[in-house]
Amino acid sequence: MTDGDSISPAAYLLVAACAAVLALVATPRVRALALRVGAVDRPMPGRVHDRPVPRLGGLAVLIAALGAPALAALAGLDVAAVLTARGWSLGWLLAGVAVIVATGVADDVRGLAPLPKLGLQVVAAALALAGGYGLGGVTNPLTGSYVAFGPLAAAVLTLAWIVLVTNALNLIDGLDGLASGVALIASATLLVVALVEGRADAALAWAILIGALAGFLRYNFNPATIFLGDSGSLLLGYLLSVLSLQSLQKGAAAVVILVPILALGVPILDTVVTMVRRALFSGVASVFRGDRAHVHDLLMRSGFSHRGTVLAIYGACVACSALAFLAVAVQGIGNALVVGLAAAATWGVIRSQRYDLAARRGERRDPSSSAPGDG
Repeated sequence: MTDGDSISPAAYLLVAACAAVLALVATPRVRALALRVGAVDRPMPGRVHDRPVPRLGGLAVLIAALGAPALAALAGLDVAAVLTARGWSLGWLLAGVAVIVATGVADDVRGLAPLPKLGLQVVAAALALAGGYGLGGVTNPLTGSYVAFGPLAAAVLTLAWIVLVTNALNLIDGLDGLASGVALIASATLLVVALVEGRADAALAWAILIGALAGFLRYNFNPATIFLGDSGSLLLGYLLSVLSLQSLQKGAAAVVILVPILALGVPILDTVVTMVRRALFSGVASVFRGDRAHVHDLLMRSGFSHRGTVLAIYGACVACSALAFLAVAVQGIGNALVVGLAAAATWGVIRSQRYDLAARRGERRDPSSSAPGDG
Protein backbone atom coordinates (compact mmCIF):
# COMPACT_ATOMS: atom_id res chain seq x y z
CA MET A 1 0.00 0.00 0.00
CA THR A 2 2.20 2.83 -1.25
CA ASP A 3 -0.01 4.88 -3.54
CA GLY A 4 -0.73 8.18 -1.80
CA ASP A 5 -3.98 8.57 -3.72
CA SER A 6 -5.49 5.20 -2.73
CA ILE A 7 -5.09 5.26 1.03
CA SER A 8 -8.13 3.93 2.85
CA PRO A 9 -9.66 5.61 5.92
CA ALA A 10 -8.50 2.60 7.95
CA ALA A 11 -4.89 3.56 7.19
CA TYR A 12 -5.25 6.91 8.96
CA LEU A 13 -6.80 5.20 11.97
CA LEU A 14 -3.98 2.64 11.94
CA VAL A 15 -1.12 5.14 12.08
CA ALA A 16 -2.94 7.31 14.63
CA ALA A 17 -3.58 4.29 16.86
CA CYS A 18 0.04 3.15 16.57
CA ALA A 19 1.29 6.60 17.55
CA ALA A 20 -1.16 6.84 20.46
CA VAL A 21 -0.16 3.46 21.86
CA LEU A 22 3.53 4.29 21.58
CA ALA A 23 2.98 7.62 23.35
CA LEU A 24 1.08 5.90 26.15
CA VAL A 25 3.93 3.43 26.59
CA ALA A 26 6.85 5.83 26.11
CA THR A 27 5.70 8.78 28.23
CA PRO A 28 6.09 7.14 31.68
CA ARG A 29 9.58 5.98 30.66
CA VAL A 30 10.55 9.44 29.46
CA ARG A 31 9.21 10.81 32.74
CA ALA A 32 11.51 8.47 34.67
CA LEU A 33 14.45 9.57 32.49
CA ALA A 34 13.69 13.24 33.14
CA LEU A 35 13.73 12.60 36.88
CA ARG A 36 17.09 10.81 36.62
CA VAL A 37 18.79 13.61 34.67
CA GLY A 38 17.22 16.42 36.70
CA ALA A 39 15.06 17.84 33.91
CA VAL A 40 12.38 18.94 36.37
CA ASP A 41 10.24 22.08 36.50
CA ARG A 42 10.24 23.16 40.15
CA PRO A 43 7.68 25.43 41.85
CA MET A 44 8.61 29.08 42.22
CA PRO A 45 6.83 32.42 42.57
CA GLY A 46 4.68 33.20 39.55
CA ARG A 47 4.35 29.57 38.43
CA VAL A 48 0.94 27.92 38.44
CA HIS A 49 2.04 24.48 39.63
CA ASP A 50 2.91 23.71 43.25
CA ARG A 51 4.98 20.55 42.83
CA PRO A 52 8.03 19.45 40.83
CA VAL A 53 7.04 18.13 37.39
CA PRO A 54 9.43 16.40 34.94
CA ARG A 55 10.04 17.93 31.55
CA LEU A 56 11.36 16.27 28.33
CA GLY A 57 7.84 15.28 27.20
CA GLY A 58 8.85 16.09 23.66
CA LEU A 59 10.94 12.92 23.58
CA ALA A 60 7.81 10.83 24.13
CA VAL A 61 6.01 12.62 21.28
CA LEU A 62 9.05 12.10 19.05
CA ILE A 63 9.29 8.39 19.88
CA ALA A 64 5.61 7.93 19.07
CA ALA A 65 5.81 9.88 15.82
CA LEU A 66 8.89 8.02 14.59
CA GLY A 67 7.77 4.61 15.81
CA ALA A 68 4.25 4.69 14.36
CA PRO A 69 5.39 4.21 10.72
CA ALA A 70 7.46 1.20 11.80
CA LEU A 71 4.45 -0.43 13.45
CA ALA A 72 2.24 0.46 10.48
CA ALA A 73 4.73 -1.24 8.17
CA LEU A 74 3.97 -4.53 9.92
CA ALA A 75 0.39 -4.13 8.65
CA GLY A 76 1.57 -3.43 5.11
CA LEU A 77 1.44 0.39 5.15
CA ASP A 78 4.76 1.92 4.05
CA VAL A 79 4.37 5.50 5.25
CA ALA A 80 7.85 6.54 4.14
CA ALA A 81 7.19 5.32 0.60
CA VAL A 82 3.91 7.24 0.44
CA LEU A 83 5.56 10.47 1.57
CA THR A 84 8.64 10.08 -0.61
CA ALA A 85 6.50 9.38 -3.67
CA ARG A 86 4.77 12.73 -3.14
CA GLY A 87 8.02 14.72 -2.88
CA TRP A 88 8.71 14.69 0.85
CA SER A 89 12.44 15.02 1.61
CA LEU A 90 12.42 12.94 4.77
CA GLY A 91 16.17 13.18 5.38
CA TRP A 92 16.09 16.98 5.54
CA LEU A 93 12.95 16.94 7.69
CA LEU A 94 14.50 14.52 10.17
CA ALA A 95 17.69 16.58 10.28
CA GLY A 96 15.68 19.68 11.20
CA VAL A 97 13.74 17.71 13.80
CA ALA A 98 17.03 16.47 15.30
CA VAL A 99 18.34 20.03 15.65
CA ILE A 100 15.14 21.38 17.17
CA VAL A 101 14.76 18.49 19.64
CA ALA A 102 18.42 18.72 20.67
CA THR A 103 17.89 22.44 21.28
CA GLY A 104 14.87 21.74 23.46
CA VAL A 105 16.56 18.95 25.40
CA ALA A 106 19.57 21.17 26.12
CA ASP A 107 17.24 23.88 27.39
CA ASP A 108 15.23 21.42 29.49
CA VAL A 109 18.32 19.90 31.12
CA ARG A 110 20.81 22.75 31.37
CA GLY A 111 19.13 25.89 30.04
CA LEU A 112 20.01 27.86 26.91
CA ALA A 113 20.44 31.59 26.48
CA PRO A 114 17.90 33.24 24.17
CA LEU A 115 20.17 34.03 21.23
CA PRO A 116 21.76 30.57 20.84
CA LYS A 117 18.30 29.07 21.16
CA LEU A 118 16.97 31.35 18.43
CA GLY A 119 20.01 30.66 16.26
CA LEU A 120 19.45 26.91 16.42
CA GLN A 121 15.81 27.41 15.47
CA VAL A 122 16.96 29.28 12.37
CA VAL A 123 19.33 26.40 11.55
CA ALA A 124 16.47 23.91 11.83
CA ALA A 125 14.30 26.15 9.64
CA ALA A 126 17.10 26.39 7.07
CA LEU A 127 17.35 22.59 6.94
CA ALA A 128 13.63 22.40 6.14
CA LEU A 129 14.05 25.05 3.47
CA ALA A 130 16.97 23.13 1.95
CA GLY A 131 14.72 20.07 1.79
CA GLY A 132 12.16 21.90 -0.32
CA TYR A 133 9.69 22.73 2.44
CA GLY A 134 8.89 26.31 1.56
CA LEU A 135 6.33 29.01 0.94
CA GLY A 136 6.46 29.61 -2.80
CA GLY A 137 3.58 32.09 -2.99
CA VAL A 138 0.11 33.04 -1.80
CA THR A 139 -3.33 33.32 -3.30
CA ASN A 140 -5.07 36.62 -3.90
CA PRO A 141 -8.32 36.15 -1.91
CA LEU A 142 -10.22 38.48 -4.25
CA THR A 143 -9.33 36.80 -7.53
CA GLY A 144 -8.17 33.32 -6.53
CA SER A 145 -5.02 33.78 -8.65
CA TYR A 146 -1.72 32.45 -7.35
CA VAL A 147 1.03 35.02 -6.73
CA ALA A 148 4.49 33.46 -6.76
CA PHE A 149 7.32 34.88 -4.65
CA GLY A 150 10.87 35.37 -5.86
CA PRO A 151 13.51 32.97 -4.48
CA LEU A 152 14.83 35.42 -1.87
CA ALA A 153 11.39 36.48 -0.64
CA ALA A 154 10.25 32.85 -0.52
CA ALA A 155 13.30 31.86 1.56
CA VAL A 156 12.94 34.76 4.01
CA LEU A 157 9.21 34.23 4.49
CA THR A 158 9.64 30.49 4.94
CA LEU A 159 12.30 30.96 7.62
CA ALA A 160 10.18 33.60 9.34
CA TRP A 161 7.08 31.37 9.27
CA ILE A 162 8.89 28.36 10.76
CA VAL A 163 10.57 30.40 13.52
CA LEU A 164 7.31 32.26 14.30
CA VAL A 165 5.19 29.13 14.69
CA THR A 166 7.95 27.30 16.57
CA ASN A 167 8.04 30.09 19.13
CA ALA A 168 4.26 30.45 19.17
CA LEU A 169 3.88 26.94 20.58
CA ASN A 170 6.76 27.59 22.96
CA LEU A 171 5.12 30.77 24.25
CA ILE A 172 1.70 29.28 24.82
CA ASP A 173 3.08 26.28 26.72
CA GLY A 174 2.27 27.72 30.13
CA LEU A 175 -0.48 25.45 31.50
CA ASP A 176 -1.04 21.70 31.73
CA GLY A 177 -2.10 20.35 28.37
CA LEU A 178 -2.37 23.76 26.71
CA ALA A 179 0.27 23.58 23.96
CA SER A 180 -0.28 19.89 23.27
CA GLY A 181 -4.06 20.37 23.07
CA VAL A 182 -3.76 23.42 20.81
CA ALA A 183 -1.39 21.46 18.56
CA LEU A 184 -3.84 18.55 18.51
CA ILE A 185 -6.73 20.79 17.41
CA ALA A 186 -4.60 22.46 14.73
CA SER A 187 -3.38 19.06 13.48
CA ALA A 188 -6.94 17.73 13.27
CA THR A 189 -7.94 20.84 11.32
CA LEU A 190 -5.10 20.46 8.86
CA LEU A 191 -5.78 16.73 8.54
CA VAL A 192 -9.32 17.41 7.34
CA VAL A 193 -8.16 20.21 5.04
CA ALA A 194 -5.48 17.93 3.56
CA LEU A 195 -8.15 15.31 2.83
CA VAL A 196 -10.40 17.90 1.21
CA GLU A 197 -7.46 19.06 -0.90
CA GLY A 198 -6.68 15.49 -1.96
CA ARG A 199 -3.41 15.36 -0.05
CA ALA A 200 -3.62 11.84 1.38
CA ASP A 201 0.13 11.82 2.02
CA ALA A 202 -0.09 14.91 4.23
CA ALA A 203 -3.15 13.48 5.98
CA LEU A 204 -1.05 10.46 6.98
CA ALA A 205 1.55 12.74 8.57
CA TRP A 206 -1.13 14.67 10.46
CA ALA A 207 -2.77 11.44 11.64
CA ILE A 208 0.54 10.30 13.14
CA LEU A 209 0.98 13.59 14.99
CA ILE A 210 -2.63 13.50 16.21
CA GLY A 211 -2.16 10.01 17.64
CA ALA A 212 1.11 10.94 19.35
CA LEU A 213 -0.47 14.02 20.94
CA ALA A 214 -3.61 12.17 22.03
CA GLY A 215 -1.52 9.55 23.82
CA PHE A 216 0.72 12.15 25.43
CA LEU A 217 -2.24 14.25 26.64
CA ARG A 218 -3.23 11.34 28.85
CA TYR A 219 -0.30 12.38 31.08
CA ASN A 220 -0.06 16.07 30.20
CA PHE A 221 -3.61 17.29 30.90
CA ASN A 222 -4.26 18.87 34.30
CA PRO A 223 -3.00 17.70 36.70
CA ALA A 224 0.01 16.93 34.52
CA THR A 225 2.56 14.33 35.53
CA ILE A 226 4.94 15.45 32.77
CA PHE A 227 5.42 18.66 30.80
CA LEU A 228 6.27 19.01 27.14
CA GLY A 229 9.29 21.09 28.05
CA ASP A 230 11.09 22.99 25.32
CA SER A 231 11.91 19.64 23.74
CA GLY A 232 8.19 19.25 23.11
CA SER A 233 6.90 22.76 22.49
CA LEU A 234 9.69 23.53 20.01
CA LEU A 235 9.17 20.18 18.29
CA LEU A 236 5.42 20.73 17.92
CA GLY A 237 5.85 24.26 16.61
CA TYR A 238 8.46 23.08 14.12
CA LEU A 239 6.37 20.19 12.86
CA LEU A 240 3.21 22.28 12.58
CA SER A 241 4.99 24.97 10.61
CA VAL A 242 6.85 22.64 8.23
CA LEU A 243 4.05 20.12 7.70
CA SER A 244 1.52 22.88 7.04
CA LEU A 245 3.68 24.22 4.23
CA GLN A 246 4.21 20.79 2.70
CA SER A 247 0.60 19.68 2.99
CA LEU A 248 -0.96 22.81 1.54
CA GLN A 249 1.52 24.22 -0.96
CA LYS A 250 0.13 22.12 -3.83
CA GLY A 251 -3.50 22.32 -2.72
CA ALA A 252 -6.15 23.06 -5.32
CA ALA A 253 -7.88 25.63 -3.12
CA ALA A 254 -4.59 27.58 -3.04
CA VAL A 255 -5.13 29.10 0.42
CA VAL A 256 -1.51 28.28 1.08
CA ILE A 257 -0.83 30.39 4.13
CA LEU A 258 -4.32 31.43 5.30
CA VAL A 259 -5.39 27.99 6.52
CA PRO A 260 -2.43 27.31 8.85
CA ILE A 261 -2.55 30.90 10.11
CA LEU A 262 -6.21 30.44 11.05
CA ALA A 263 -5.69 26.94 12.48
CA LEU A 264 -2.86 28.30 14.65
CA GLY A 265 -4.55 31.63 15.22
CA VAL A 266 -4.51 31.65 19.02
CA PRO A 267 -0.79 30.93 19.60
CA ILE A 268 0.26 33.12 16.66
CA LEU A 269 -1.82 36.05 17.90
CA ASP A 270 -0.53 35.60 21.44
CA THR A 271 3.05 35.60 20.14
CA VAL A 272 2.63 38.73 18.03
CA VAL A 273 0.85 40.65 20.80
CA THR A 274 3.47 39.52 23.34
CA MET A 275 6.43 40.61 21.23
CA VAL A 276 4.86 43.99 20.40
CA ARG A 277 3.86 44.60 24.01
CA ARG A 278 7.30 43.78 25.35
CA ALA A 279 9.02 45.97 22.75
CA LEU A 280 6.69 48.94 23.31
CA PHE A 281 6.58 48.92 27.10
CA SER A 282 9.94 47.46 28.11
CA GLY A 283 12.20 48.03 25.14
CA VAL A 284 13.37 45.82 22.29
CA ALA A 285 15.84 44.02 24.57
CA SER A 286 12.92 42.68 26.63
CA VAL A 287 11.32 40.81 23.69
CA PHE A 288 13.05 37.58 24.68
CA ARG A 289 12.22 37.85 28.39
CA GLY A 290 9.40 35.80 29.86
CA ASP A 291 6.50 37.48 31.63
CA ARG A 292 3.06 36.66 32.95
CA ALA A 293 0.79 38.49 30.51
CA HIS A 294 0.04 35.81 27.95
CA VAL A 295 -3.56 35.01 27.07
CA HIS A 296 -3.68 32.12 29.55
CA ASP A 297 -2.26 34.32 32.33
CA LEU A 298 -4.89 36.98 31.68
CA LEU A 299 -7.70 34.43 31.75
CA MET A 300 -6.51 32.99 35.06
CA ARG A 301 -6.19 36.45 36.60
CA SER A 302 -9.73 37.19 35.47
CA GLY A 303 -11.02 34.25 37.54
CA PHE A 304 -10.81 31.20 35.29
CA SER A 305 -9.59 27.97 36.86
CA HIS A 306 -6.57 26.13 35.47
CA ARG A 307 -8.72 23.66 33.55
CA GLY A 308 -11.25 26.33 32.65
CA THR A 309 -8.55 28.47 31.08
CA VAL A 310 -7.23 25.57 29.02
CA LEU A 311 -10.72 24.58 27.85
CA ALA A 312 -11.57 28.19 26.97
CA ILE A 313 -8.48 28.43 24.76
CA TYR A 314 -9.34 25.05 23.23
CA GLY A 315 -12.72 26.56 22.34
CA ALA A 316 -11.08 29.58 20.73
CA CYS A 317 -8.88 27.24 18.70
CA VAL A 318 -11.92 25.32 17.51
CA ALA A 319 -13.51 28.61 16.41
CA CYS A 320 -10.35 29.48 14.47
CA SER A 321 -10.44 26.03 12.92
CA ALA A 322 -13.98 26.68 11.72
CA LEU A 323 -12.70 29.78 9.93
CA ALA A 324 -9.96 27.66 8.34
CA PHE A 325 -12.58 25.21 7.02
CA LEU A 326 -14.60 28.15 5.70
CA ALA A 327 -11.53 29.50 3.91
CA VAL A 328 -11.22 26.21 2.06
CA ALA A 329 -14.93 25.91 1.31
CA VAL A 330 -15.49 29.35 -0.20
CA GLN A 331 -13.85 30.97 -3.21
CA GLY A 332 -13.36 34.44 -4.65
CA ILE A 333 -15.03 37.23 -2.68
CA GLY A 334 -16.12 34.74 -0.05
CA ASN A 335 -12.48 33.93 0.67
CA ALA A 336 -11.79 37.64 1.03
CA LEU A 337 -14.62 37.89 3.55
CA VAL A 338 -13.02 35.13 5.62
CA VAL A 339 -9.76 37.09 5.64
CA GLY A 340 -11.65 40.22 6.69
CA LEU A 341 -13.48 38.38 9.44
CA ALA A 342 -10.24 36.94 10.79
CA ALA A 343 -8.58 40.38 10.67
CA ALA A 344 -11.52 41.99 12.47
CA ALA A 345 -11.48 39.32 15.17
CA THR A 346 -7.73 39.78 15.61
CA TRP A 347 -8.11 43.54 15.96
CA GLY A 348 -10.89 43.03 18.48
CA VAL A 349 -8.71 40.75 20.59
CA ILE A 350 -5.84 43.22 20.55
CA ARG A 351 -8.14 46.11 21.48
CA SER A 352 -9.64 44.12 24.34
CA GLN A 353 -6.29 43.42 25.99
CA ARG A 354 -5.95 45.21 29.31
CA TYR A 355 -2.50 44.61 30.75
CA ASP A 356 -1.80 45.81 34.27
CA LEU A 357 1.11 48.15 34.90
CA ALA A 358 3.38 45.37 36.13
CA ALA A 359 2.91 43.44 32.92
CA ARG A 360 3.42 46.56 30.79
CA ARG A 361 6.75 47.23 32.45
CA GLY A 362 7.80 43.62 32.22
CA GLU A 363 8.07 43.35 35.99
CA ARG A 364 6.31 40.00 36.19
CA ARG A 365 9.17 38.09 34.65
CA ASP A 366 9.54 34.36 34.73
CA PRO A 367 12.94 33.87 36.37
CA SER A 368 13.38 30.43 34.81
CA SER A 369 12.54 31.55 31.28
CA SER A 370 15.25 31.19 28.69
CA ALA A 371 13.07 32.09 25.73
CA PRO A 372 12.57 33.33 22.95
CA GLY A 373 9.11 32.22 23.55
CA ASP A 374 9.26 30.66 26.96
CA GLY A 375 6.78 32.05 29.35
